[in-house]
Amino acid sequence: MNLKFLASITVSLLLAVPARALPEDARQELVIRSQQAEMDRKTGIVIYQGNVILTQGTLKITADKLRILHEGNLLKRAVAEGAPARYQQRITADKPITHAEGSRIEYLSEQDEVIVSGNAILKQGGDQFNGERLTYDMSAETVKADGGATSTAGGENQNDDARIRMIIQPQKEAATANPGSNADGNSQ
Repeated sequence: MNLKFLASITVSLLLAVPARALPEDARQELVIRSQQAEMDRKTGIVIYQGNVILTQGTLKITADKLRILHEGNLLKRAVAEGAPARYQQRITADKPITHAEGSRIEYLSEQDEVIVSGNAILKQGGDQFNGERLTYDMSAETVKADGGATSTAGGENQNDDARIRMIIQPQKEAATANPGSNADGNSQ
């Protein structure tokens, strides 16, 4: 019997993104296009299928299937599935757009959280995170990355490549902040 374990790392360096998506996004109209839709007004759940595209301000989600929960015009939660499903949103006006893709994406607007799973990728500018599952908390500016490695009952790792991968670009301001000092911070 195979046992699944998650190699988990919490990274608080993520993408230097201030908290929350653009506040204007929530005040924009929510537009969803698809080939099919099924709505349950009592629960507030709508299921869209076939080349689904959701847009609201800078938020864009594309998927094969999308389940959303909304209250009135407020999007509460969206679960996108696809090969792959994609998410993008500008978190602040002065930062590049954040992109994510995976076989499943959960967008939780009230928690300011995006959970990407299944060959998950999260990018902003030149920074990138890859793993089996990535949880991006926009408010806390953190990413939790799980490699998703599996092991046998004897504890042997079946897939050494099931690890997370992070690419974090150096900060340009730090190198040019004090041009008169050397690597130790002392004046020349």
